[in-house]
Amino acid sequence: MTKNLSENEALLSVLVADSDSDGRRKTQAMLAEAGIGSDGAGSAAEAMDMVRLRHARRQDYDLILVDQALTEQEDGNLAREIRDLIGENASVILITFGDGDGDKDAKKSLTTAEILREYRRARRIREAGNDGPDTSNVEGKRILVAEDMTVSAEIVKQMLAMNFLSVDHAEDGQKAVDLFQKSPAGYYDAILMDISMPVMDGLDATKAIRALPRPDAQIIPIIALTSNRQDVDVQLSLAAGMDAHLEKPVDPEQLYRTLVEFIGKR
Repeated sequence: MTKNLSENEALLSVLVADSDSDGRRKTQAMLAEAGIGSDGAGSAAEAMDMVRLRHARRQDYDLILVDQALTEQEDGNLAREIRDLIGENASVILITFGDGDGDKDAKKSLTTAEILREYRRARRIREAGNDGPDTSNVEGKRILVAEDMTVSAEIVKQMLAMNFLSVDHAEDGQKAVDLFQKSPAGYYDAILMDISMPVMDGLDATKAIRALPRPDAQIIPIIALTSNRQDVDVQLSLAAGMDAHLEKPVDPEQLYRTLVEFIGKR
């Protein structure tokens, strides 16, 4: 492990997005030698899919290394799309081509020290501008919790009540759809949706809510709160129209910050 690598830095979640498979493997091997594991993506589309999955879980990559050529491929700017999704303070480092002497085929060789220096700089900028979530507009907001397990529902209700949020409970997906449909537009500020429920599961309930002909059906935040934790489960949640995918056992701070994030956008 690199001499100056801290314990927290060794636990970084890193994505290396590079269409050059040799260069990508070289960068990942260099990080591995320093004790840092990483994921690899060979295209802009693959990289964005991986970033979206992590973001849906609210487990964003700490550091994303992007081949600069990918920022201009596939009709989009990858670095810009990443920052649009996860925030301007995302730690995205471009891996550039050339060494300044006209060699366009040689990729700049990044050392572990350079990567960590850039990460630390980006992290300082991010932390300097991060005052935490604005909670001023959250108290008294109403959350619909769709959960068939009574104990799990009570735990979530207590978490939300501690932060002065009001809660209605639906025992299955169909009841969640019914409660939402019968409520006035804008009555609920967010929905926490379990996936595996009787009568109607969370995926079908989400699709049913999104299809309702009312102004809030498309914009209300719907957040999966589930034990389904595979990548395909996250993809299914997003495809059904959910905005985030949080895993059980739920982390109270992560849940609250996610709600604040989405309620604050409305």
